[in-house]
Amino acid sequence: HIAEEFWHRLGNQGSVVDAEWPKHNEDYLKEDNVNYAVSFNGKARFNIQVPAGTAKEEVEKIALADPNAERWLDGKTPKKIIVVPNKIVNIVI
Repeated sequence: HIAEEFWHRLGNQGSVVDAEWPKHNEDYLKEDNVNYAVSFNGKARFNIQVPAGTAKEEVEKIALADPNAERWLDGKTPKKIIVVPNKIVNIVI
């Protein structure tokens, strides 16, 4: 009953039961940026935000260029960098 009252107060005509459902639009579901958790030797240390669709190599560069990475690298070079698309970057030292 209360839904009908709100429906009419919002200026709509007819019954809320007969109203048409909203149309699905994929554009509303797309995200512009993706958050990656950056971990060192399997332990999460910080997050980075990268534009959606960025290549793995570019994600690696962004993660290593982050000021937080310098602290955890401590002058060492990574042995291996694993990038799981849209999820995590794991840097093995």
